[in-house]
Amino acid sequence: MNSLKHVTRMAAHAAALIFGAFWLVATSAPAEPARDCFTGLANPTRLQVVLGPIQSSTGRCAVLDGVAPDSTLVFDLSQGPRPQDGAGCWGYDTQALTGPVGVTVQTGNDVYNWSGEALTAVRGTFELPGQSACRGDSWSLRLFPETAPETDRVISPLDAGSGPWIVERYIRVEQAQFCGAAFAEPGPASCTERFAVVSITELVAP
Repeated sequence: MNSLKHVTRMAAHAAALIFGAFWLVATSAPAEPARDCFTGLANPTRLQVVLGPIQSSTGRCAVLDGVAPDSTLVFDLSQGPRPQDGAGCWGYDTQALTGPVGVTVQTGNDVYNWSGEALTAVRGTFELPGQSACRGDSWSLRLFPETAPETDRVISPLDAGSGPWIVERYIRVEQAQFCGAAFAEPGPASCTERFAVVSITELVAP
């Protein structure tokens, strides 16, 4: 019995050492730089994105900022230095965004890229035109391919018509009762809508 206990303790100790060594290597390894995922765009560039049907939603964001099926977004984009602290895609910073109403876009930041696979992502604040009590400190939107490019492969956003691309937008407001029919309950509330992209067209760069 004592021999069995000794063997069990030795096995547990060995497993702990192996796990500790693995964890040390994993956490001390240098971060992978962002990889090339996108091609076919100038730098800087201006993109016109036409939205299609809503794929999924929580709440009714479109009645707030006007981002809705058949609407058009225009992104002014630039690609800065390659990020060295993550293994996602090397995306573009949004310098300006035309289309949403009531939105103050934050610029001059690194790409706000939730999944690491977005072409671009942007955040800002929101205030409903004509109703300043309907406001929030969190508005965000990202443009990304539905299927992330495989490692060592690149895709062109300008081929969006032949490959699914997505726009996802999120709004959080402080007092939903001042936001009309967008929310069913008063108080803090949020909504998210995800749209299929009909087309992405490169315009004359700014």
